[in-house]
Amino acid sequence: MKLILGSSSKYRKDFLEKAGYIFDILIPDVDEKLIETDNPYQRPLIVARAKANALISNIKEPALLITSDVIAVCGGKAREKPKSKKEAREFLREYSAGVAPEGVTAIVIYDTVTGKYYEGVDRARVFFNPFPESVIENFIKNGDPLGRAGGFGVQHPILRSYVRKIEGDEESIVGMPIHLLKKLLTEAGYFT
Repeated sequence: MKLILGSSSKYRKDFLEKAGYIFDILIPDVDEKLIETDNPYQRPLIVARAKANALISNIKEPALLITSDVIAVCGGKAREKPKSKKEAREFLREYSAGVAPEGVTAIVIYDTVTGKYYEGVDRARVFFNPFPESVIENFIKNGDPLGRAGGFGVQHPILRSYVRKIEGDEESIVGMPIHLLKKLLTEAGYFT
């Protein structure tokens, strides 16, 4: 059965390609800012479902549609992509001071033949060693913090050497935990 990635994320595309999957891409048209919930741990799943539902009518062949969403959670509150460089700077200063953001990633797979959804959520936390203000400014200039949930990137070379430890799977911080994807694809009857 054909795989379709419902995402505009270059990171998700790269993760699936590195894992050996062959897939088409459709880009969902969902205004994530309109999706509200009081529970930040449920938000990625709600958004990933919305992305799938926005694309279902565009698929006219047997396929498994994969959608995903990731947020950072700090102190029980969601941290989306920073709204400004100032906010990104504030987030990064907190991480340098010991605040450990948690990546929460949801994956939804929709089977166009059966109409069934397969979904799961994975979480991981990253702890940074303190980093100087010059690293923060370099990351703001060259690391695209405004395009990243929580305003950071554990895999980015500017911050990578400051990662002290990760509790959980690093892919859950980046936004595509392959172990969860494989589990859900297996449940959907797809075997590589």
